Amino acid sequence: MEPLELSALTGTQSRTYGTRKITKDMISAPVHVAIALWEERWDSAEDGTIDGWVIAVNTTKTRFVRKGQIMKGDIVEVAVRELEKATKNIRGRKWIVTGRRQAALRAALEKRGYTVTGSFAEENRASKSASSVRRQQAGITARRAKKEGEAPRKKQAVKVDTPKAHWWPNFSTASSWPEGATVRIATDASSDTVFKGSMCFVASNGDYRLRTRKTTASTDELELESLTLALKYLLKVGATKAIIESDSVAALEAVEQIRKKGSKAMRSRGVWRGLSSGSRSRFQQAWHDVEGVCEVTIRRVLGHAGDPLNRAADQIAYMGLRAIAHPMKQSRATLKEGITKALAKL
Repeated sequence: MEPLELSALTGTQSRTYGTRKITKDMISAPVHVAIALWEERWDSAEDGTIDGWVIAVNTTKTRFVRKGQIMKGDIVEVAVRELEKATKNIRGRKWIVTGRRQAALRAALEKRGYTVTGSFAEENRASKSASSVRRQQAGITARRAKKEGEAPRKKQAVKVDTPKAHWWPNFSTASSWPEGATVRIATDASSDTVFKGSMCFVASNGDYRLRTRKTTASTDELELESLTLALKYLLKVGATKAIIESDSVAALEAVEQIRKKGSKAMRSRGVWRGLSSGSRSRFQQAWHDVEGVCEVTIRRVLGHAGDPLNRAADQIAYMGLRAIAHPMKQSRATLKEGITKALAKL
């Protein structure tokens, strides 16, 4: 069996990295825009769904938010049309951010020449407003329907054909650190939300951990699992001070809740901010284990702005996810080659 080409695992670059990469030109754009879309399933709607949109605009001279909803039609077309109406009289370069899963919206915007990033980055001044109003609008729709005696329509299970999983890569290295050294770690994850996911962390000395598993979990949940793996690594290498970085807002919100409220934060069973109670409990246990042993700072990375450590974690997580779909004999050596190349750029 011929070895797999490395490009089969990497492509030209990680899809998540490419859609979320932030540049200085984006940040310096005089007009920042954030677009949030949401969907609720209701029996009274013509096609069974209510689609909502929120557009936040932030310039040096003005800030405003526009919002609305439709019961029929293409929400992407509506959002693009409303964006152009909202910014018709606003001059200057525009940087637009969207939700991670809004690929169709990003494609439509890019086709019209806009600069778009697929993540609500904190560097975009309009992000916070769009996210806040989006949550408020979804809540208003739910409360109105409840008042009218209508409940959300249950989603029907749809059988999805998935490729075969040939193996589950699980690689790691761990070496000693100089006494008193500050360990810096970047975490990342990748998921198809259908049947497989990968978790990764990379330390500044070249140590790393790649773990893949069968799961339907979101990327955000696997980001939290990656943080848990990083905490366990700190105990293993005897670290006394560390900085861990993640770009997952949901995972970092869970971390903040757990650190502030402890066991009280775990009382909400089921899913919280898209994260399962199991993933939160595992992080809580790992955090408890490092308390008093290692001084840990967990912070948000400033977007995917080209930092070598974060880029390596992103690439390794992505390659690990893609390797699952290829026979181990064909892809194992290629994956190890890709990991070596990613780490060599640190």
